[in-house]
Amino acid sequence: MKKLLLILLCLPMIGFGQNNKVEGVVKDYETFKPISYVNIYSEDELKNNSTGSISNKNGEFTIINNKSKIVFSHINYESFSIESNGSLKEIFLKPKNYVLDEIVISNEKPKDYLKRIIASSNSKIEKNTLLKGYCREIVKVNNKYTKFSDALVDYYVKKGNGKSKLVLVQHRALKSKELSEEDDESIETIDSFFDIRDYVKEAYRFKAVKQLLKKNKYEFLRKIKKEADGEEYEILEIIPNEKSDELLNKGYVIIDPKTKSILEYKIYTSESHLKNAKTVNILIAKIRIDESLIWSKFKNINNQYILTYNKKHVGVHIKMGKQIDHDFDFTSDLFVYKFKNNVTIPKNGYHKKNLFQAGNSFTENFWTKYNTFPLSENEKKFINSIQQK
Repeated sequence: MKKLLLILLCLPMIGFGQNNKVEGVVKDYETFKPISYVNIYSEDELKNNSTGSISNKNGEFTIINNKSKIVFSHINYESFSIESNGSLKEIFLKPKNYVLDEIVISNEKPKDYLKRIIASSNSKIEKNTLLKGYCREIVKVNNKYTKFSDALVDYYVKKGNGKSKLVLVQHRALKSKELSEEDDESIETIDSFFDIRDYVKEAYRFKAVKQLLKKNKYEFLRKIKKEADGEEYEILEIIPNEKSDELLNKGYVIIDPKTKSILEYKIYTSESHLKNAKTVNILIAKIRIDESLIWSKFKNINNQYILTYNKKHVGVHIKMGKQIDHDFDFTSDLFVYKFKNNVTIPKNGYHKKNLFQAGNSFTENFWTKYNTFPLSENEKKFINSIQQK
């Protein structure tokens, strides 16, 4: 009955869209609140090595669909599918009820188990693979948007180790007009805190998780969850030492017990440790990291282990000489929309550290077609205000 109600809620809002794009928002069936980072895919597209899409933090989504069934899945909600050839304004997902949700008792320590799973996941990159994606980077200074860059990116991933070569297909770079003012010229050269060439390699190597495993300031709690239909998955919670005076992280790792592979990991600054942020000297600058986030999602598609989403964020205060004394926020999102196996790795790739340095080179408005991970309203307003005609 409830599934029928879900369909009835959706059907009145279905309309015909353009370019086979399906757009809408995913909400909680009980609270009506938006659901962030829902996996969304078209069944027919999976056969063509397409990874689908995900909803943004406001539950908004866009997906390319050729009149096939669209599936919505989330680890905390029941999967839902619907036929559509148009626009779905609202989709409602029902929270899962678990028949089993308990701590795993084992002779193997959770920390050792996680190390073993990481080794197993590393070995699943069995072929030279091309990941085709859309990537964007956003910079804020003193809580104001200053720079935006995005691109169609091809990551050529080497068999066995996750090391990749990056090729930019099309790209653009936009900046606030305020940066041209004399007072802000000193910060114009600060484009990003990350190296775009390392996004895929670090995700597949689980660098952020490995770094925490090396420290003795974290506890790892292994839990198993089982749904009524028999589906199981494991969660390893990463718990920081509350007594530590360091800026520690927290997070989780989601594991598929059938394939022994990591489906998702999220590492972010522990709220109770934010007060422990400290300034350090790095070369000619003083830097204080206030918060950070690393988030990667994977899928097993057509017997291939594929990175589908990678997010990085850091909030940092930088002081350099008399000119720079600002709070910076750097955010990057990489969404992989398709992959191809048995490719030849190119000899040369993109050699700069971030997208903004690449400037503008595009033959079409690629962001309208390939950006299936919607921007927030504030981000849209900023881009519209600086959009190059």
